[in-house]
Amino acid sequence: MNLQAVFFVVGFAAVLLAVVVFIAFVERKVGGNVSQRVFDLVERIIIASVLLGVAGMFQPWALAGYRVGFHLLLFSTLAFTVWSHVVPKSAHSSE
Repeated sequence: MNLQAVFFVVGFAAVLLAVVVFIAFVERKVGGNVSQRVFDLVERIIIASVLLGVAGMFQPWALAGYRVGFHLLLFSTLAFTVWSHVVPKSAHSSE
């Protein structure tokens, strides 16, 4: 196994661990403290930004729209991944 492969695997594992720690941190701070209404609103905003990002990436008129659409899709996908681990107040209190 060459050195580049080792650096890649270690770097990938470090980024993955950082994402898992960040998700756990957000869930601890926000989980159970957000009402169902706010939770649904944030989820809808994130889904709308995913759709806008896809529309921006597939529009054929401007390269700037592709760049903005790509970044919007990237960050909204990451936001949805994090937000899907947050439990709203009503579901959290029933456990």
